[in-house]
Amino acid sequence: MLPHQIQVQMDPDDRLVAAVGGAARYLADAAGLSTEMILQFQHSVVSACQHCFHCHSAATQCGITLRRSLDRLDVEVALPGTEPPEGERPFFDGIDEVHCETRDHAAVLCLTKFVSPNPPAD
Repeated sequence: MLPHQIQVQMDPDDRLVAAVGGAARYLADAAGLSTEMILQFQHSVVSACQHCFHCHSAATQCGITLRRSLDRLDVEVALPGTEPPEGERPFFDGIDEVHCETRDHAAVLCLTKFVSPNPPAD
């Protein structure tokens, strides 16, 4: 039964991002990544959230979506009422694609990690 998705609404506070890191670790493990790649993915997701929080000046909650599909892991960090920084292209270790976009009046940072297709470990 794919895809698996976890959605979190949280204040842009670095102290809360560990919960997102735990969810990222869970999805990476379920996707069959090696321990080293799981830890790298988890660290990159936490770093991406912290990066976005520092770009976000409003007190509104951020939306974070983690999704596992058959061949990829996707993470989206949405910052309501914000525009993506012009010309900025952040890099995160172990992440295959990074892009920023505007969606529904929010800046959205999208991370993609491609994985070998395998059935879910439910």
